[in-house]
Amino acid sequence: MKTKQDIKMAIGIPLSWHYVPSDFFDSCLVMHKHNAEVIRASFGPIHEMRNTIALRALEMDCTHLIFLDCDMVYPRDTITKLLSHDKEIVGALTFKRCPDFNPLCFDGEPYKMTQIDPIPEELFEVTATGTGCLMIKTHVFENLDYPWFEFGDHDGKPVGEDINFCYKAREKGFKVYVDPTVHTEHLSQTRVNWNLYQMQQSLKKQGLGFGF
Repeated sequence: MKTKQDIKMAIGIPLSWHYVPSDFFDSCLVMHKHNAEVIRASFGPIHEMRNTIALRALEMDCTHLIFLDCDMVYPRDTITKLLSHDKEIVGALTFKRCPDFNPLCFDGEPYKMTQIDPIPEELFEVTATGTGCLMIKTHVFENLDYPWFEFGDHDGKPVGEDINFCYKAREKGFKVYVDPTVHTEHLSQTRVNWNLYQMQQSLKKQGLGFGF
């Protein structure tokens, strides 16, 4: 593993919301940042903001880039723990914002992935995970074709920029890991409307419900 003197960390924050939630701000304020440079991109499509941030990290000769999305809350030792694994790509345990709220940890062949269940207790390899809290060694970008982050589709189904990135990295021989001991929280804004009501009714019929 590189020594502290050899590591130059960048924190990439894509500002996809029109404000910064106080919970996100507070968690970043107390985080152990390892003298990281902060790179932000504002109010564009999420894949473009991620590409802009990664390009800037390369221009700044950073060795590591960690994406911290502004709709998340992070443990104080997030960077310390992820850095300790010395992996090319490693993420925290992140969750879907909407039901079924499953962790974003997938296994199997690309486009045929399944949810990993149960979640292991220690660092484990995945086919793909989310980029809401993902640490990447910048030399990974130098070995992938640009753009690194882009939306796609497969058989008419959308594929997110995060899943696509993991696919691209694995095609080049890089492995993707998740540290399940780093528990993040995904912030949510919910509009209570007819669609939400219908979803609730559907869940009730399945015997699930919201527990109200």
